[in-house]
Amino acid sequence: MSTATRYWIALLLVSHFTGATQAAPGDVVWGRLANPGFEGHAIKATLFFPGQAKDGTKPYECAAPGNLFLYTVHPSDDRHLKWAESLTNQTFAVDQMADAGINVIAMSVWGEAFLPCSTGWSPWAPMQCSPQAHDELFTAAVGKHVLIVPFIESRADWSFRDEFPTFGGQVAPGTVSQIVHLIERYLKNRSRSQWANKWARVYDQSGAPRYAVALIHASSNRLSAYEHAAYAAGFDRVAQEVFNRTGVNVGFLIDALPPNTFAPGTFRPSWRSTGPYLKGSASILGIMCFIPEIWVGSSNETHLINWKRDFSNGWASTGIPFLMDVSPGYDAHLVFPNSVRYGLSLTWMSALMGMVRDYGQDGMVYNSWNGYTEGMAAMDLREFGGVFHRWLGEMTCLYPTATCQDVYRCGRELPGDANEDCRVDLSDLAVLAQRWLQEMEPDLSQAAQPGNDMPPGR
Repeated sequence: MSTATRYWIALLLVSHFTGATQAAPGDVVWGRLANPGFEGHAIKATLFFPGQAKDGTKPYECAAPGNLFLYTVHPSDDRHLKWAESLTNQTFAVDQMADAGINVIAMSVWGEAFLPCSTGWSPWAPMQCSPQAHDELFTAAVGKHVLIVPFIESRADWSFRDEFPTFGGQVAPGTVSQIVHLIERYLKNRSRSQWANKWARVYDQSGAPRYAVALIHASSNRLSAYEHAAYAAGFDRVAQEVFNRTGVNVGFLIDALPPNTFAPGTFRPSWRSTGPYLKGSASILGIMCFIPEIWVGSSNETHLINWKRDFSNGWASTGIPFLMDVSPGYDAHLVFPNSVRYGLSLTWMSALMGMVRDYGQDGMVYNSWNGYTEGMAAMDLREFGGVFHRWLGEMTCLYPTATCQDVYRCGRELPGDANEDCRVDLSDLAVLAQRWLQEMEPDLSQAAQPGNDMPPGR
């Protein structure tokens, strides 16, 4: 037996007995994904505005005012702006997210489909985020290793904080209505049954999977600044009301607006005072903030880095699953001329990479994939090239690899995995044998020449 053969047999045996295979489904852990094929995986999300750019076209039910002149960054590939033109463009965008290691798309939602054009997505969303565009995202995600979490946005005529926990004797009526509408559209749609499997389910602290819903600007104008218990209990009341109407258990990833800042709301949750109550809320799945540092009201990069580190450390220390939110910076000076501007620098990006490493054990969220008007888009850009996309991919590689694609994307190849299926087994030996035969195939051309007869028995 040759030395090479002995080596590969030994490697196969060692790999077999040391379990050098693709990661098996993980344990049931609060805040981790629960969908089949994703069990126990940490959330690696990005906020995404599905739909065509506001470019003067009208592919959906409402006309939308153009906003291309407000972009501070532009995608290098125009297919990102032409979502509605083809399923090919839609799957291209989803594939780009998956290629960066994203496994959850936080789908920007601006109200129910029955809202009139004057009060729905059209005047407010940065892209044409029609309910039809949401349908297109669910369709594009089928067959891809990504899930979707509805991300309920504020509008000029409605906000979560103005009705939570109760309004007019009802439990957060607008919030409940939007969630019920989404459940009927994506979980109970018999003509599109494949959509239901793409809504992300997340384990709650009891180990039960819940359909996750993300809530932006999760403060309250219905509570005083010190009603921590009532605030936390409000989420269970919303979840119960949704269950009463649909029979579906939902849970919440909340954007905890920070106290002692310019953030709106008479009540804003703090990790120190509200955290213990939220930890006891059955429906809380995690903290998932949206650029909370913007509410500090400063453009001083050093100050914001220190503030964000303290804020993230505080929430991560509560024991509630905490998704470390990251963005490459913020620049919306064309939309909001007096707005703060920060980041978009190696110093900022390096600091946030460190925060993902220190506080992102439960997961992360990138804000946002296509935030062109606020300078925080993730794909290759005319202004920054591929820097932000590579940065996102490096951060998702800080987590244990959960798919074979991630194993190779993150440079964690398994020795002996000749067929690159993230398993070292006899099929790899077959590939190696085939390669050896191809490399060692004898040259018979000379043997066929006169005078080159081979001796008998050879």
